[in-house]
Amino acid sequence: MTFLQGIHFYLQPEILPELQDTLRRSITELGGEIDANVPDKGYVLADLHNPQSQQIFQLFTPERWVVPLTFVEACKAAGAYIKPIFLEEGVPMPIHVHESIANLKFREALYEKILFCTGFPYATLDSARVIIADSKTSVFSALVKHYQLTPHKYIESLEWVDKCIERQEVSFTPHVFKNPGGRRAGEERTQFTEEDERKLCEWIAAKIPFKSTGGRTGNKLYQQLCEMRNHPEYAWVTRHTWQSWRERYKKNAVRLDKIVDNIVSTTKPNQGEKWQYGYVRQDDDKPRKKRKHSSKHEEFIVGSSGAGKKPAHPGPTEQLSQAISANSSLGQLAGILRLAPPENGEDEWKIKIGNNLSPSWTKSKGSSEPEEDSDTKRAKSDEPPAMTDDTLQLAIRAAVAGHVLDHNLSEIAQQSRFTAEEVREYYDKCGGDLERTGRRFHKMREHLNALPDEE
Repeated sequence: MTFLQGIHFYLQPEILPELQDTLRRSITELGGEIDANVPDKGYVLADLHNPQSQQIFQLFTPERWVVPLTFVEACKAAGAYIKPIFLEEGVPMPIHVHESIANLKFREALYEKILFCTGFPYATLDSARVIIADSKTSVFSALVKHYQLTPHKYIESLEWVDKCIERQEVSFTPHVFKNPGGRRAGEERTQFTEEDERKLCEWIAAKIPFKSTGGRTGNKLYQQLCEMRNHPEYAWVTRHTWQSWRERYKKNAVRLDKIVDNIVSTTKPNQGEKWQYGYVRQDDDKPRKKRKHSSKHEEFIVGSSGAGKKPAHPGPTEQLSQAISANSSLGQLAGILRLAPPENGEDEWKIKIGNNLSPSWTKSKGSSEPEEDSDTKRAKSDEPPAMTDDTLQLAIRAAVAGHVLDHNLSEIAQQSRFTAEEVREYYDKCGGDLERTGRRFHKMREHLNALPDEE
């Protein structure tokens, strides 16, 4: 076997002498040449598992590649020369192997495969061009959603490295067009400004630059816009509801389309880029499941014509019931709304005994008239006073907001692998800044993972 014929190799001086002898014999048997100095074109063999030895990556040039010591044996086992493919403009592609890959041996194998093909698998989350994560975990979908608006950054599954090596080229998971959806009427409550229209046009130009693809009057484009409200650069979306943003465009489409076209003519995007709306990751091939026969009484779905429609807008009582059933912790709402402690302390909880006078808390404020005899008093209902729609709405919003906050803090704790109590404590300490809390604990986890093991 001489598939390394004419390829030059340089052995790092720190390699043990007996290992250098083994490498020299293997390279010579496969037809390669060993240089005493670093070659202008060829390979540098180094122990890249040692973080201190990774500084040798500085020797990397478009025609000089740094690979681990096992590169020669890997070529011998594959029966072919392993070509450098994880390159961008002659520089190693920064790749991050995410900790969601629980199998340590599999992660080590990924590191080595990437290094064989001249990639750099030690990049951080922020600096990585590609993040490899386990697609069967919730972290994977969270990463896809988090970086969906970051250009030139891709989230790939465990099989991506092997697919690239098999094809002998780097290719990313394509995005296929998905219909953005139907329409629903909205209403404007806050006056729109020229600044609002300009930002709306910039959003449409980025997400749907070509009107021919459709979707500019759909709901999801504007729902996704309002979902960006937690990002500092998108704080302006809170001025209107997603229905109002949609109606503003719909009623002024002819005028706003011209502004969008001017923006697109400047940015010049390509159709199908991953941050454009309507293009989603192409699903991996999966066996088709047998379709279940629908029952005679199907729930009403928007766009269908079936019977059994459910009311589109439940009343206040139904909304509260739905909120309570959505989370068991909301069950305390009923008690909070039905009964509140008296204002004047525990003495006011007295009750009437026999023919004695009724306690003071039963009298209306400012009344000096004596109590009527118990025989002439009208019996009072045990039912609590009816709550107004505003009271119900405030209760629902407060309960749901607390549930969403607990869910977000739990998600941060799960992703960073800290306790929920630690995350909650820092969240309260930093003044309730959720984004700051998330950055804090993710950086702490990355710092802990970077610490060397102590033997």
